[in-house]
Amino acid sequence: MSATSSSPTESVRCRHFGACGGCSLQDKSYDAQLVLKKDKVLTALSGVEGLPELAVLGSPDRWHYRNKMEFSFGDVYPPVEGKWLKLGMKPKGRWYEILDLQECHLPSPEAAGLLASVRRWAESEKVPPYNAHKKNGVLRHLVLREAKNRPERMVLLVTTDGQVPRTSFIDAVLAAYPATTILLGSNAKASDTAISDSLEILTGSGFITETLYFPDGAVDYRVSPHSFFQTNTKGAEVLYGLLRSWTRELPSTGTVLDLYCGGGGIALSLAGAARKVVGVELNAAAAADARANAARNGFKNCEFYCAAVELLLPALLDMRPEAVVVDPPRAGLHAKAAAALLEMAPPAVFYVSCNSESLGRDLKILGARYAVERLVALDLFPHTDHVETVVRLGRRS
Repeated sequence: MSATSSSPTESVRCRHFGACGGCSLQDKSYDAQLVLKKDKVLTALSGVEGLPELAVLGSPDRWHYRNKMEFSFGDVYPPVEGKWLKLGMKPKGRWYEILDLQECHLPSPEAAGLLASVRRWAESEKVPPYNAHKKNGVLRHLVLREAKNRPERMVLLVTTDGQVPRTSFIDAVLAAYPATTILLGSNAKASDTAISDSLEILTGSGFITETLYFPDGAVDYRVSPHSFFQTNTKGAEVLYGLLRSWTRELPSTGTVLDLYCGGGGIALSLAGAARKVVGVELNAAAAADARANAARNGFKNCEFYCAAVELLLPALLDMRPEAVVVDPPRAGLHAKAAAALLEMAPPAVFYVSCNSESLGRDLKILGARYAVERLVALDLFPHTDHVETVVRLGRRS
């Protein structure tokens, strides 16, 4: 467990602390944050029998670690003369409000300057922000995706209809931020998400490439606007490296399944440790990224299928994999997926969880045929209450 201070509290870095809600633990020392996260995991798993000691790994970077940020636009109400819109974060529990961010220490340091430049552009061009109550306006979200090990950055402007001055927007971005690709998206739905129904590439390739480094090699990843990639790049290197080492420790490493594989982050990190890796992902864009990533790295031992895990898993388990990696959404494993794992019982299961509560439920279910051999809490979100948990399960004899 690493730390920056032995004191229980430390001065906060951000002026928005307490109002934003994004870094709710910022006033605590890093040691204290890790203790809280350890307790959170142990509490959630308290009903699981036979747990080994919980190891806790801190984040390699504690500031500017996020490679993706979604900022929201909002109008100013009551109206203020000369002020056109707000651009920032939604305070926790208040979806209808926008905190006009002047600084944020989670993405790269240039992000604050980008927000200021885009505000000036919108005010100058008189492009109205979207109003969620009235269901009118144009500007909805500004999304950043940043490579941390390469000089590549993406900016995506999400609007209702794509009707904005493109040239001046590009100029506003590049005046403040070293974007290598800029995109314009449209989302006319009532649902307030940063996912676009259509995308237009304004500059660059439309994606960025990130490289993750491991002690025994490196892997390149193409990251598209909507594809999943672990938010903490340096933390992902630790997480994937751990799974890579566990795979190498298996008595036989013929075939490994990667369920909920996203853009192939875990699958490609295991390509050098297994004879064959098969990934399953429901999101078509992410599955396409995974295939492109495998080709980019020259990995011919990787296959990716776009399908629901619970539907395809029984057929894949007929391949008799040596290990199955699961990295499900916050809700945890689908009941049918858990049932298939119990029925076929591959020798090892590596469970990556972003929600300790659903992990505790799933470990109790899988406990009918599996024992927990390794348990690691990994902090991928410093200064927040989120924690990632990685579990190595071995089939009971």
